[in-house]
Amino acid sequence: MKKLLCVLALVVLLFIGCGGGERASIMGNVSFYWDYYNPDSLVKAAYLDGYKYNGFKFIPVVTINGDTLPMDGFQYTPTDFMYYGDITNIDNGDKCEFFVDYGEGKGEATDTMPGTFRITSPDTTYVLHKGNNLSISWSSATGAGWYWVDVRIDYLYIDTAGSWEEFELNLDTIIEGTSLTLNASRVFPGYVDTIISGDGEINVEAVNGPMVKPGQKGNIEGDAVGFFWCRYETKEVWFGIEQIATRPEKDHSAEIRKKHLELLRKFASGN
Repeated sequence: MKKLLCVLALVVLLFIGCGGGERASIMGNVSFYWDYYNPDSLVKAAYLDGYKYNGFKFIPVVTINGDTLPMDGFQYTPTDFMYYGDITNIDNGDKCEFFVDYGEGKGEATDTMPGTFRITSPDTTYVLHKGNNLSISWSSATGAGWYWVDVRIDYLYIDTAGSWEEFELNLDTIIEGTSLTLNASRVFPGYVDTIISGDGEINVEAVNGPMVKPGQKGNIEGDAVGFFWCRYETKEVWFGIEQIATRPEKDHSAEIRKKHLELLRKFASGN
């Protein structure tokens, strides 16, 4: 779940350096997630974002458990930089010791990579029908302090005025437990009359490190200030969305078969 990188990059810019510009703001994370194009391949990577209002004298050196993070990709400006790289020396449940040296100071933090878990409900065979709540649950991940849940819903429908429309719902939220329920009224507003077809996607990641909420203190110690997280995103789950078929009040199957037989007879007599 890449939102952790995008949203929290803004957090770094809120810190203002002090002591003649020697103190830096640092954000880093170790992230495990399943490759979108190769769902059976687990990607292990680390990310570093740094800011210093009068700039860095050199690009900071980062180590994870003593191994230097490679610069597989990077971006920079006169006052800040970002780079990331693949890592191989960490598994689920391992302690992650983060250390950064930016010349004028050093910072460090320690978290734990959460253990594996999975989304238990719904599954890929599930179909959400109009009028039903969407109940989501997942197993507990060892070492996780909280979970980041991302729900996306998209379906075509006919509204109460008879028009064809598209409904979209994107929910991004933090949960300390292992379940979440979306009420039917939120998923199917009152103006939705008939569901044509659609689908939903659920992503859940387990996180160890400071919870992302107002007033939360950073966990990087030393000369720098900032945040460090370990996060594991389990495999996503897709499910279908459609309306329950209405059962006819009268069984017309015999009548339909009779008409079909009459059409076949007419076709045969004319050829």
